[in-house]
Amino acid sequence: MSTLQHLKEMVPYGWRKGLLDLVRPERPGIGPVLRRMERNISVAFDIGANVGDVSLYLLHYFPRATVFAFEPCAETYGQLVANVMKAGYGDRFRPFRFGFFDEETEGMLHVTSAHGANSLVAPGEEYRSLNPCIETVATERIALMRLDDFVARERIDRIDLVKIDVEGVEQQVLRGGADTFASRVQTVVIEVSFVRRPRGDGEYIRLFQLLHDYGFAPAEIYDLSHAQGAGAWKLAQFDCVFRKY
Repeated sequence: MSTLQHLKEMVPYGWRKGLLDLVRPERPGIGPVLRRMERNISVAFDIGANVGDVSLYLLHYFPRATVFAFEPCAETYGQLVANVMKAGYGDRFRPFRFGFFDEETEGMLHVTSAHGANSLVAPGEEYRSLNPCIETVATERIALMRLDDFVARERIDRIDLVKIDVEGVEQQVLRGGADTFASRVQTVVIEVSFVRRPRGDGEYIRLFQLLHDYGFAPAEIYDLSHAQGAGAWKLAQFDCVFRKY
């Protein structure tokens, strides 16, 4: 660790984010999006929590919230828990090492050289061409369950916010949580990719339709990403906030 990084780590997480909000209030990423939301959130789900960046934002911006975080990859899960505990938010944090799907089963996770790209979906031709530096380095068998079953088991009546970033299985997560999204969730923040699955499959249409069926409408798009040198097919992905209408 460099001297600068060491000094940075000595500053409490909340102070660092407060300074960042002051210096770069409209920076890219989910931070400014969450900062603009009401502070009275009490329950948030981070589905596809990775190493905890979003979980930490949720815990920081919503001081009364309990954050349920779901990350199936063993190594990444370990980093997630360590990062949140180091930041001092362990009392409001509930981590789980499994993923959500439309049935209770097991899946084969493609573990990549970039932990944020781990996926149950094998990388396709367009995804590989746009991400030539990302390669699969291992596979890992992971547990999967339905969101509806988890919510029933934990007796959760309301979820103020659900963030979903699951690299290609968003539809399965939504279908496995049909009752939860229709009757318990108020806001969904989801990554919509046009390259994780073949563009012609129209996966993005099904995501919007499912969320519409559950009573949501798009409220905000951020982190719009265009692929460099992709000819006419430049749109790669964006993140979208959906709210109950």
